[in-house]
Amino acid sequence: MLSDLRIVEIGEGQAVQVAGLMLSALGAQVLKVERPGGDPSRGLARFANWNRGKRSLELDLATPEGLAELEQRLAGADVLLHQFTPSRARALGLDDAALAARFPRLVTCGITGSPYNHPDVERSDDELLVAARFGALYENDGHRAGPIVWRFNAGSWSAAHLAAAGILARLVARLQSGRGGAAHTSLFQGHMVMLSLIWARNSKGPMPNNPPHPFKARAISMQLFQCQGGDWLQIMDPPRQYDYANMPTMWEVLAEGADISTEEGVIDAFKRRPLERWLADLRADDIAAEPAYPLGEMLRHEDVVANGYAVEVDDPLLGRTVQPNVPFHLEADLTKPKPAPRLGEGGDAEWTPPTAQVGSNGQPPELLAGVRVVDFGMFLAGPMGPSMMGDMGADVIKVEALTGDRIRFMHRYYQAASRSKRSIALDLNNPGAQPILERLLKWAEAVHHNMRFKGAAKLGLSEEGIRQHNPDVAFNYVSAYGQRGQRGNWPGYDSIFNAIAGWEFENAGEGNKPVFNRPGTMDVSSAQSALVELMASLYVRRAHGKGHTTQTSLLGISAFTQGETLILPDGSLAETHHLTSDQTGFGPYHRIYECQDGHWVAVAAHTDARRAAMRQVMGGEENGFEANAAARTSDDLFAALEAAGVPCDRVTFEAAEEQFFANPLHRELNLISVLEQPLYGTVEQFGAFWCFGDVPIVFRQAAPAIGQHTDEIMRELGFSEAEIAAYREQKIIG
Repeated sequence: MLSDLRIVEIGEGQAVQVAGLMLSALGAQVLKVERPGGDPSRGLARFANWNRGKRSLELDLATPEGLAELEQRLAGADVLLHQFTPSRARALGLDDAALAARFPRLVTCGITGSPYNHPDVERSDDELLVAARFGALYENDGHRAGPIVWRFNAGSWSAAHLAAAGILARLVARLQSGRGGAAHTSLFQGHMVMLSLIWARNSKGPMPNNPPHPFKARAISMQLFQCQGGDWLQIMDPPRQYDYANMPTMWEVLAEGADISTEEGVIDAFKRRPLERWLADLRADDIAAEPAYPLGEMLRHEDVVANGYAVEVDDPLLGRTVQPNVPFHLEADLTKPKPAPRLGEGGDAEWTPPTAQVGSNGQPPELLAGVRVVDFGMFLAGPMGPSMMGDMGADVIKVEALTGDRIRFMHRYYQAASRSKRSIALDLNNPGAQPILERLLKWAEAVHHNMRFKGAAKLGLSEEGIRQHNPDVAFNYVSAYGQRGQRGNWPGYDSIFNAIAGWEFENAGEGNKPVFNRPGTMDVSSAQSALVELMASLYVRRAHGKGHTTQTSLLGISAFTQGETLILPDGSLAETHHLTSDQTGFGPYHRIYECQDGHWVAVAAHTDARRAAMRQVMGGEENGFEANAAARTSDDLFAALEAAGVPCDRVTFEAAEEQFFANPLHRELNLISVLEQPLYGTVEQFGAFWCFGDVPIVFRQAAPAIGQHTDEIMRELGFSEAEIAAYREQKIIG
């Protein structure tokens, strides 16, 4: 799909490697530049998973010879993907200005801890430290009061998708301008995306601003029940209207005297029968439910295997393994995954001059200016992707029923998935809507939906139905379970996939009962997966005139997030690290410490030298670190660790959401968008997810009211005022 692209990747962080993996899986040639002796994670599951299909080149960038060889590779590259801070990039001659002068067609993506234009950009890009200074530890659910460390690497997973999408947006613009340029992002901006469902402020309307969390434990177990035998079951029934007494198994339990009129009674009732019985009943009633698995176990799930979300790979160091695959499907299969390279493997192979097309018509005012997208999606897992295309300048039309998207009642969620779109209210169930649908499809360059596919086909939104009107459109859809297993038409929601992926156990800490993952990480990740597919399809359509069909799924992205483990040849799961039972981190050198003044400091001492320096600051013995921190103020501890060269950060905790939106720097740096909306008044949301250098990100449209732009869009499609009035009278449009 992207076989005309050549990418140089430099970095050992998760986000850089995963971004390179996704682009490689879509067909790009990715050359991984490794330090002398190779990436230290060689031989571990994460290296094997995140470097499949890449070439390896061993270079010492501290030497003129190494830089000269890198220069040769960049001369034949389309993209440089790295994790250097601006000062480190300048020292290597890889800063934006220097690269633009030497390689004007090169797209450059740096993934840093904080945004490229932020004063903290030179600080550590360690996942925990970024989450601490951003304020994300305020939002995890915990078994104690205070900041709670995330086990799920939300910033890194999100930043990887932002990087891949931003690179592709720059490449789309290059087809017009002939020029490359910056497409930077950060783990900080990754957290912005991940928390966009719950962090926002409105000046009026039905969704009040979030009050600060009470200072207490929040071990949330929403529709999460332990069953007989100890297994855990996650149910997701968003309207909360399903009556558990409908289940035949519950009839038995009620006959035994169970009382499900109280929450405690329901908890007791589920403990009386095994998981399999409850699952069978719930699935018979089309209610979304899955077990809460340990991390990695979902790689054995029959639908994961059937969809190719787990693949057999003969790794040169680990042997025949089962690895989590990228969750992308095309109408033609992607090439079979190749194992991660041995050190230096493929690095000397021919690196031919780029064949990718470029234009000469000048830089567009926004990267996706002129791009036309029609979004038929609902809820979150999918529609957030087109919204982010709108942020980059695309014209995105949201098609919704006359009663509106069913997520509108969850106002914050709706806002997060609908910014930068126009809305047309259209009753697709009415046959009279077909002429409007036909014109919308002919207008579009890209089409997206996340409906169950049988329902979509009835509305004329199957692949065949769409291509009947626009054969070369880039078409993308998101499902719950993928389309190649037995569950292609099953319902699915974020929480059940967090459960099946193991994150409800992992985020809870070792030995603790699982916790509901409130911020919607799998929904957001699915939307970002759709965004990458849409951007790749758009690039190919504009470069080669070919409109691909792509699909992703909640199940697929959940499997993809298993990337730090895999199934070894003996059938066991590769070891990985776990969150401590008190949810403070991963060990004495990588955790948060509470100080005398009630504030917390995060540390990330990963090398022997930094651990020795930390022992000097903290009193020598690891088992005394906690007491040492508790006896000092946070300012004192932070200053001492900084002076000793130990990566650390203050933990932003108290009313972290309010702190973010009250910070004038975030407004100045375009990290907050401020837009007016009829129902919500002034809407403040997270702003720019990328730093494109010379090309701005401009926010113009808050989440639209139902059908807010119906007449405007109908006129653009060529309908007369009389036709518009007739359609409205027939209740076809609203």
